[in-house]
Amino acid sequence: MSEFRIFIKRLSKLAEDFRAWAETIDWKAIHERMQYLANDLPDDLEDESIKLMNRGWFIWFLDGGMTDFSEKIDALVGKSNDVQDAYLRNYITANLKYFESELCDSYLSRKNQIEDAFKCHSLEIYFSSIPTFLALSEGIGRDLYPGIGIFAKHKPNSQKAGLPKTDDLFDSISGLEVFEEAILKPLRVSSEVTKSISNPSEMDKKLLNRHLIMHGNSNLYGTNENSLKAISLLFFVHKSLEYLKSATKT
Repeated sequence: MSEFRIFIKRLSKLAEDFRAWAETIDWKAIHERMQYLANDLPDDLEDESIKLMNRGWFIWFLDGGMTDFSEKIDALVGKSNDVQDAYLRNYITANLKYFESELCDSYLSRKNQIEDAFKCHSLEIYFSSIPTFLALSEGIGRDLYPGIGIFAKHKPNSQKAGLPKTDDLFDSISGLEVFEEAILKPLRVSSEVTKSISNPSEMDKKLLNRHLIMHGNSNLYGTNENSLKAISLLFFVHKSLEYLKSATKT
């Protein structure tokens, strides 16, 4: 048999194998998934980010590769509060060493402060770890953007009344993709974490609320979950503001 005929036979076999494989694929499902990713996922990411934030959780969806991104989407988007809480508790706990290492490497002048905060968390001294993580979030925010306080809000009589001052960071940035806008949304809206509560109830005192904790109006916040939430806030501030700084340069 000539080499040409051998080549043709092999090519035909490959075509038959491909056809058999293609028949096992649900192309409609793939098409629907692609449509969802392009059209609906950005809105879902934005909605979930805000809902999570109002329960004290923050997540940097872009950390890691595409597999990590997909894992976060599958674990959080459209899931119940209990399912989300369980995933985030496990996710943050599993990445504590990574978070601490990256933060220490990125902010050398705050290395001792960062290490002490994580040490308090590991020793279950949550009444110490939580306010330190909150203070670090503010401090790192000012390291990256000296003129902006991440917990500061615009005055009631201003054009941006009620919005966080971090919304101003977007005034000088253009060309963000819709996915980027969705993931960065927590920087542009007020949340329960920064809400001022004048007469806190016993339930309010159990929340991760920066105003109550840092002003000494809460004595019930010292829990493992609130400490994990404070870590999630700190890491989100680091990642999101670093991302914005890089976007400003491009």
